[in-house]
Amino acid sequence: MRAVEKRLNEMDRLGDMLHFPAAVNAGATMNVLITVLATWFVEPRYPLLAAAWVALVLLLNLLPVVLLRLQIGPATVYPTLPDMDFVRDQHKFSDWVYVAASANMAFWVLLTWTLSAVHRTGFALAALEAMAFLVTFSPVLLRRSGSTRN
Repeated sequence: MRAVEKRLNEMDRLGDMLHFPAAVNAGATMNVLITVLATWFVEPRYPLLAAAWVALVLLLNLLPVVLLRLQIGPATVYPTLPDMDFVRDQHKFSDWVYVAASANMAFWVLLTWTLSAVHRTGFALAALEAMAFLVTFSPVLLRRSGSTRN
């Protein structure tokens, strides 16, 4: 099956994200950028607090999904990847997508925590935010460069 024909619950590889609308990638990118910024301002002096912070961030990200999934039933419509809406459809992915997204968010939180502990400068924060933007928004940037495959 071509990726553009897949429904959200049929995603079976990370490369399928190349077919999300740009607004979906923008929403995910903003989530990461805001989380990086918030993490930067948490005091990194206490290493054990990092685990609690990761848990809190993941809870805040997954709670809406869990609550929205309570509404899924036999009549639930699963849009194709290109037709996804960031707000309306964020809870309709296959379970593995949330595991991957949580691992990604934990990576950004721990990278930010570590960098803020060892090199707490405005330049380091700006560089980290730029890197997070480029990496997280890369599906749209790659698509624009014509490297998308079905």
